[in-house]
Amino acid sequence: MNYQIGPWQFISNRCVITSNNLERELDPLLVKLLLHFISKPQQIVSRQALIESVWQQTFVDDNAINRAISELRKQLAHPIEKAPLLKTHYRKGYSLTIIPEHLSQANDADNYVQVLNESSVLSSKNVDAAETTSTQPFKKSSLKKPIFYSLLAIVCLCFFAWLVWLFVSTPSKDEVKQITVNKVASTWNIGSEVHPELSSDKQYLAYTNVEPEQDFNRAFVKRLSDQREVEITYPGFQVSILSWQLNQQAVLLQATNLKQQQCEMVLVDLSQFPLVGNAKRIKKCDLRYTGYAQLDQNGEYIYYTEYKNEQDGSGLYKFDLDLQKESIVIPPPGVMYGVIMPRLSHSGNKIAYILSQKGQPFYVFSYDFTSRETKRLFKAKRRTISFAFDWLSNDKGVIVFEDSDLSTITFDKNNIIKHTQTITPAISPYYITVQSANSLFYSANKTQAFSLIKATDTFGDNPVYESLYKSDNDDYSIVEVINKAGPAHVFVSERSGSSQLWIAQNGLTKQLSFFNYDDVSSAYRLRGLKVSPNKERILLIKNKRFSLYDVNTQKFYPLEMLSGRKIESYIWSKNNESIIYIEQLDSKNRVVELNLLTRDTRVIEDIKANKLISDSEGNPYAISLDQLIRFADKQSWALPKNARKANVYGISKDYFYYSDSISRIARLNLKDDSVQDTHVDFRPIAFEVSSDNEILFTGAKYKDMQIIQISWDE
Repeated sequence: MNYQIGPWQFISNRCVITSNNLERELDPLLVKLLLHFISKPQQIVSRQALIESVWQQTFVDDNAINRAISELRKQLAHPIEKAPLLKTHYRKGYSLTIIPEHLSQANDADNYVQVLNESSVLSSKNVDAAETTSTQPFKKSSLKKPIFYSLLAIVCLCFFAWLVWLFVSTPSKDEVKQITVNKVASTWNIGSEVHPELSSDKQYLAYTNVEPEQDFNRAFVKRLSDQREVEITYPGFQVSILSWQLNQQAVLLQATNLKQQQCEMVLVDLSQFPLVGNAKRIKKCDLRYTGYAQLDQNGEYIYYTEYKNEQDGSGLYKFDLDLQKESIVIPPPGVMYGVIMPRLSHSGNKIAYILSQKGQPFYVFSYDFTSRETKRLFKAKRRTISFAFDWLSNDKGVIVFEDSDLSTITFDKNNIIKHTQTITPAISPYYITVQSANSLFYSANKTQAFSLIKATDTFGDNPVYESLYKSDNDDYSIVEVINKAGPAHVFVSERSGSSQLWIAQNGLTKQLSFFNYDDVSSAYRLRGLKVSPNKERILLIKNKRFSLYDVNTQKFYPLEMLSGRKIESYIWSKNNESIIYIEQLDSKNRVVELNLLTRDTRVIEDIKANKLISDSEGNPYAISLDQLIRFADKQSWALPKNARKANVYGISKDYFYYSDSISRIARLNLKDDSVQDTHVDFRPIAFEVSSDNEILFTGAKYKDMQIIQISWDE
């Protein structure tokens, strides 16, 4: 949302305040702080209220609050506004001194154009004034009119000439050059080799290996000088690489036991490589989120990202290992996904991180521990999620990958300089670790293969899993349909170069769609497949627009009436002719039913929901933060604690199913409120439940792949 706060326009989705030719960036903490004051205009907000609502902690150091308030007051200071917009009330708290005005939401381009257009407002007013004067009963001298238009024509010609000079003579700041790189495989173990991490001295390469069939994580460290390699183990756990301790020869692991639902961060000493030293448990972790963490040089603090409340996204935290006390560095942004992939600079004076917001391009920020200053270093062009960034070895900048575009961003106290190059042959890194200014290691994007699995007696003593469709390609969003030839599986794949709809039936695979995309490098343009109860129609999203696919006629029908709406969740209704969806309006959700035949809509007033699900017959249910609600009779059930943190849901007449999308699936008995849970040997990305409680899973496993080193001429 956008607000007018005195002389400033606050554009929350860009984290900036603007006024005429002034524009100031706010870091995520200041944005959250300002939004809280906006929600309570001209009201005194106590420090304790800020701790609970903004920092969302039970305790925050007074100095941290003082610094944040001081920085926000400094940013809101304006040359024409003498009185401070943020006022301190002694021993009471703080208040915003004016009432903000809510502005209509505009996109980024409109906000940029607004500043550029302000310079032409005065001349437009002059033209309007001249036209108004000419219609008055008493006319001025007619000689003034041609003189005025002659002067206006001269001004326009000069302005046009200036524009030509500007665009022809001035080089683009985002000029992109092409470079050719040398590619060399650096690892050769069987399995999916991902997440490379170089030690601070660049002598050792650590990485995670995922065994494809069992989906089991193993950690390896290789000495680059002689390619000597050792495996690191932790008894009773599978392990994956998190990072190297800063400027030390010790590696931080995430150790997990999925069956026992255990997760620990473990530090392993490698100073006597190839001998593997002792493993030291650092702290517990949340196995639902395989994130990133790093230990400082002296082993005093560990920095990591974590979800405290999934709806608010993840924040960046610091844990004092001596005091066993957690404090917040960067608060959650209030939207998924939040702060991810924090990396300490080689000096330890700064930390860089990615800010990823659902449906938006990602950003890279740096935070200076000494000055408490936050800088925005990079904004992606496309709406993708990436972890592919790292510090340059001199601490003066970072390298960021977006598909095949490699951007080197250098910065000092006053300037940020970006230099972008397109890599050929094309690559799409997901993780990188920088070796030098012209060399790095990476693991590729799209690491998983998907399959459709039917599970019978999942919670019994002898569960049976039958693979209905399996692919070694990057197929995803797989659903089961029924056409004139019988049962079939429809899925999305990029095997032809872009996201298209495919069908697999009777041993044959056929492409169903031939969509053209403006940018074929952007992943997952086609997504969100939902099958009607009779399995003859598919609702899907193409380029953020909804379409209907008829399985029998093999035709697509665009649903233009849904364009421009912020739809959070959607399902088919029982009659196969309507869809029910959650639409977000001004940060509030409403539930709407759309009849696809009549195009009529109906708001369902008495249902509050964050997500919608339906059973095999199309009976709809709503999920709120803490309840499951059946549409038919409004009966509700309290969600178990783990269900509130789940990612995937399903429903039958008797059971409510939920999963962490890692390895656990559980169900709530709707008759007696008992809960059962079990472990599966694949990641359940999505599932549907039949009337007899058979489960149709979309499962994911890692593909066989290697860590690649690339180098190029400077």
